[in-house]
Amino acid sequence: MNIGIRIIYDQDGEIIYRAGEKQGDVLPRKEITELHYIDLEYGAIDYHTHRIVSIDPATKQPVLEELPIFETPE
Repeated sequence: MNIGIRIIYDQDGEIIYRAGEKQGDVLPRKEITELHYIDLEYGAIDYHTHRIVSIDPATKQPVLEELPIFETPE
């Protein structure tokens, strides 16, 4: 399967995100019918200990997952 590039842009035509072309054994892209956004304050999330897995559409808050901490022998 071959899938072309997907470009997400704002109301002024400025490109926000580009998803590159795909080829081979890949899943088709989901159709986008609506786009939303949230702005988080700088430093609101510690990316060393958590990652954003999704956004709760009802509360418009990020859903976080705690990253595992691997202890080394040192």
